Amino acid sequence: MARHPLIVIGSGGFSRDVVWAMLNSSMVYTAHELVGFCDDDPARWGQEIMGYPVLGSPEQVAATRIGQPSFICSIGDNRARSRVVARALNLGWQPVSVIDPSALIADEVTIGVGSYIGARAIVSPQARIGSYVIINNHTTIGHDCLLEDFAQVGPGGRISGFSVLREGALLGANAVIAQGREVGPYGVLGACSFGMSDIPAAATATGIPARVVMRR
Repeated sequence: MARHPLIVIGSGGFSRDVVWAMLNSSMVYTAHELVGFCDDDPARWGQEIMGYPVLGSPEQVAATRIGQPSFICSIGDNRARSRVVARALNLGWQPVSVIDPSALIADEVTIGVGSYIGARAIVSPQARIGSYVIINNHTTIGHDCLLEDFAQVGPGGRISGFSVLREGALLGANAVIAQGREVGPYGVLGACSFGMSDIPAAATATGIPARVVMRR
């Protein structure tokens, strides 16, 4: 059976984690053929990452390749990822999710399209993961949590049960959010912080306990 072409959008450091998970899961050897990377930065064009070329911007790749590839976006900035995903969808590309086989995911979990779940992550029963979400290595997502589209959990992040990350919210590396709390749309709980109360939309909170230090 022919494998479907697959593009990784973004060629920064996080793209290596995404490809690593693909290789671990053998998805690039079975259903998909990893063609290479897209990036808007001309300085990256022609470079190779883990043996795969950086081909150009999504629009350039679409103009030179036959058919409509699958894609996953490996851009860490949540707002930027949202904008680039919209461009890929406009080109007719199809999103795929990448889940490292070492991740432990309960049967009752739902996961949207285009999301990434890294090595040794744990996603507990009744958790709901939206589309284009990033769940990094060694994270835990508690029972009955909700992560809306374009949310992100940094490496080592801990989300307690019944908590919510709204669209584009970010939990920094090794940050912890207490049970039943919420990070508003595009809000940020900084690295190594402990969120004991809700964080408003577009606000950044840091510290133990976390307090709002910036509003955007």
